[in-house]
Amino acid sequence: MFLRILLFLIPIAILAQFLGLPAPIVFVLSFLALIPLASILGEATEEIATYTGPKIGGMLNATLGTLTELIIFIALLRSGQVDVLKASIIGSILMSLLLTVGIALLVGGLKNGVQRFDSKSVSLATTTMILATVGLIVPTLFTLGLEFQLGVTPTAEFQNREIDVLSLVLALILFVVYLLTLVYQLRAPEGQGLAQEQSMENDAAHGRWSLRRALLVLAGATVVIAVVSEILSGAVEPFGEALGLTPLFMGVVILPVAGAVSEIIVCVRLARRNQIDFAISIPMTGAMQVPLFVTPLLVFLSILGGHPLTLYFNPVEVVAVAIAVALAAYIAIDGVSNWLEGAQFLALWGMLALWFYFLRPLSG
Repeated sequence: MFLRILLFLIPIAILAQFLGLPAPIVFVLSFLALIPLASILGEATEEIATYTGPKIGGMLNATLGTLTELIIFIALLRSGQVDVLKASIIGSILMSLLLTVGIALLVGGLKNGVQRFDSKSVSLATTTMILATVGLIVPTLFTLGLEFQLGVTPTAEFQNREIDVLSLVLALILFVVYLLTLVYQLRAPEGQGLAQEQSMENDAAHGRWSLRRALLVLAGATVVIAVVSEILSGAVEPFGEALGLTPLFMGVVILPVAGAVSEIIVCVRLARRNQIDFAISIPMTGAMQVPLFVTPLLVFLSILGGHPLTLYFNPVEVVAVAIAVALAAYIAIDGVSNWLEGAQFLALWGMLALWFYFLRPLSG
């Protein structure tokens, strides 16, 4: 894949950090270096999945598919950039639900006309996303009410014992739902469920890599992504300040691109082949993984890391996710898609991106 041309930026990014070059340069180098690394990580995951059968392989592919985002999020958490981290969580969901799905629908519709997909499998993801959205709305509304009672200005970093407990319990509930989803996928009939759909595409490529090679590549890519993510996290805010971009915009719009480029390319290829089921289910499953698996895990890790993470998000972020989930649920009703719906998805993502660009963060 042509993305691998960017691999040469990995040592350059590390050298730039070592030499103390300006943070904006370090950010651009490390950001671009993450794009091919995410692609390699995804390819290794797919190769491993082909050795485990459709059910286990599909779930493995879905779970490890968010590994790049998780590593970046952990780096942001370790550096104490909670506001950027929360914005990145929201941005990752929006990137999958709106931008990736939108591009797939647009390209697939222009190439193949009206396309049909399994509405039941997509409905599973959207229903779960509605539940996850409620998990974000509840602590956000609770915190806003508490801040109003206390007469303080709302901030993303507002801390309170009740909010901490509520976030921890909700994170546990969301994680349990994630585990139940895995159980459902295991027990579902052959060929049903989002995870199994993804694994079917992988089976055709069985045997390209040995299992040992795939595991080594997965481990190596994970380590390198962790190193580059640490470099990236230290340059996020200086880069934003240099360009006049808020941490909110950096997290919602810019950072999610690093992990999404390779996924977008895969989904476009599938959509052009008229495999719209796969093209939609991959980003839908990724969007579902973020609030059910990645976010609860970050909440648990934050307890140990000294930077407590609550599920209180900027109300604007929650509204954006709710709108995206509503649109995704709408297209799942009839199981039919066309290029105009893809254009509408992209238009919504663009409008939300502009909203976040001009929005100043809440401060106190």
